[in-house]
Amino acid sequence: MGVKGLKSYIEGNSLFLKDCNFKGGKIIIDGCNLFNILYDKSKYDLKHGGDYYAFEILINYFFKTLKNCNIKPYVILDGGSDHTDKKLETLEQRARDRIKIGKDLSLGRICYNSSIKPVLLVSVFKQILIHLKIPFVHCMEEADWEIAALANQWNCPVLSDDSDFFIFDLKAGVLPFKHFQWEKRLSQKFIPAKIFLVSDFCKCFNKMNKQLLPLFAALAGNDYVNIDTMIGSHSWEQFSSCSASFSRSHARLDGILHWLSRLPNTKKAIGKVLGLLGDQNDRDPVRKALTACQNEYQLTNGNLAQFFLNGVAPSRLPEELQVLPGWIRMPLYEGKMSLIVIEALVLQRAHLSSHVENYDLPSSNAISRPIRQVLYGLLLSGQKQRDDRKPSVAHVAPGECYVEEHDREGLSLSTFWVKAACPASARNLHLETLNEEPREPRLQVLCDTLGVPNTISTSIAAKFQLPVYVTCYWLSKADPQPHKEHLWSLLLGFVFGELSERYKGQKGPMVLKRLNGLRLYYMFGGPDLESAHTYSQWQACMKDSYRLNQLLCLPLPEPELARLYCGPLVHQAALRLRRGVTPESLLSAEPIAMQLFRDLEHAVLDSLDADVRTRLQKAPRRDHPTERRARSVGNVDELATRFTQMFEEEDDDEDYGGRSGKAKTEDEDGEIYRDACRIRTRHKKKSWALRADSPVQLKKQER
Repeated sequence: MGVKGLKSYIEGNSLFLKDCNFKGGKIIIDGCNLFNILYDKSKYDLKHGGDYYAFEILINYFFKTLKNCNIKPYVILDGGSDHTDKKLETLEQRARDRIKIGKDLSLGRICYNSSIKPVLLVSVFKQILIHLKIPFVHCMEEADWEIAALANQWNCPVLSDDSDFFIFDLKAGVLPFKHFQWEKRLSQKFIPAKIFLVSDFCKCFNKMNKQLLPLFAALAGNDYVNIDTMIGSHSWEQFSSCSASFSRSHARLDGILHWLSRLPNTKKAIGKVLGLLGDQNDRDPVRKALTACQNEYQLTNGNLAQFFLNGVAPSRLPEELQVLPGWIRMPLYEGKMSLIVIEALVLQRAHLSSHVENYDLPSSNAISRPIRQVLYGLLLSGQKQRDDRKPSVAHVAPGECYVEEHDREGLSLSTFWVKAACPASARNLHLETLNEEPREPRLQVLCDTLGVPNTISTSIAAKFQLPVYVTCYWLSKADPQPHKEHLWSLLLGFVFGELSERYKGQKGPMVLKRLNGLRLYYMFGGPDLESAHTYSQWQACMKDSYRLNQLLCLPLPEPELARLYCGPLVHQAALRLRRGVTPESLLSAEPIAMQLFRDLEHAVLDSLDADVRTRLQKAPRRDHPTERRARSVGNVDELATRFTQMFEEEDDDEDYGGRSGKAKTEDEDGEIYRDACRIRTRHKKKSWALRADSPVQLKKQER
């Protein structure tokens, strides 16, 4: 993201960053950068679909720390797709990278700081912000410019690791997240940090004109333009003052900056760049590219101040986005509706999430395609097919629309043309007035899409209705067919989420400690691929059903996503259940937990067709699953047995937060967060000690 190599170049020179103690003021937070960095830095689960429970604790603690320092955060989330498609090539390359990383994770390879994230992470993050009442906005397009414009308008710094903010002329500077030491426990009410100021940076290069930095970004190569492909290879290193210890990429950046520092203004600089061209026919496109890049970083007052101060939706929208109905715009900005609305309605295109799954099988997103078809149908009813979106189908009938989905096929990024379609119950619903329709027809569309009755025979809390319906759809459509142990493990995750909320800040019952022990259990190598693929399909169904429910103006209450799925717990529970452990034994001595589990199970089974219930009961059970993670660690079953014994010895001594059983005190939010990390690390160290005795490791030591 941003200018290639610039972040590490700046961090490698002490002259570019100044120490500061930040407290008591506004701060503009690059939201997408924040949750990605926090999840990566904490090394939370990726290979089992994510640990949203731990992520929620982390985010709560982060914002509590800011509050303790009297810092007022304003979070701005990136909108992703841009109607101009100027970053389309970059987005597609990142999608290819995520496919490769997902494959690596499925085979047990360690991929920290990767671009792949749990598929519900953005929605979970927005729900947490809403719950904490943190002011935030979800931009409809690229957020970098709006972040920088608001920061200048309010004269406050930006918190981000995106190197684009080193190019914007920000009055109050940038606080790189790497140096924002929010986890330090200090008696003083401030956060130690480092700050970057463009004015100080330019002084290091012969007081270079600040207006030349966008040209530097273009010459160095950023997400919008890469002049190198136009001007050919040029040895910028010859202008560098870097020592031999610098990498070539850093010497290149340093050389470009020193070369530009000799020039008084952008007009002279553009002329000099054009003089480097070998082919004079390239002069016009290069000039246009440089000018466009210059404009990308020019700041004026943005759209967002009135949104934060007065709750008014930004009035200035690009012409292409004017097609959005008025009632949809505010929910989009408020993060209460998915931006797939813009992708499908405006661009007739959708980039789908990557999963850690079985890459020998079709993408897990395929199972939820019928749900997305209905979402597209509601959005595109009455619309025409875009001229630049011509589907590769034999015939497109008048009035039909197709959405161009980008998803994996094998290990390649492919295009799938998905027809926008709705069930008969949506015949009288229109996008322009969807928010005015009664609940019953909107609910009927959702139920028809998921193939479930619109009432549940078993009495369950309203927040579980959508998850139960999604689970019914998943059991009906998933391929391979889930086993009953997969269903039980998923429901145990629901129970864990409910209990952790009920006993928040208290000593939890033994059941909660037992389930949390499963969550914290460290598993070697990659996941069991059957379970990984099965639960990836469930998350895909949950994500698309959640978005359809939002578009239909919530005929069902929104579930708390952070408390529905916990990947490490669900995978470990599935493994134990298939080795003979029963749900009753895991939930013993806690009638509330057992009753909730049974109610959820009955609600699911009673809503299924008889043939699906039969298939679920007949699905073959493997006592010892074939786990491909064994490829990387040797005899995993033997190690798992030893590790299980170790964990069972410790289960009785640990509270669900990883501490001895005592009531939570005033400042223990941070302790819960730190202990969750410490427990995972401690068991990880023990697992490596066990692994050192394995035949694989002994052979390596003998070499």
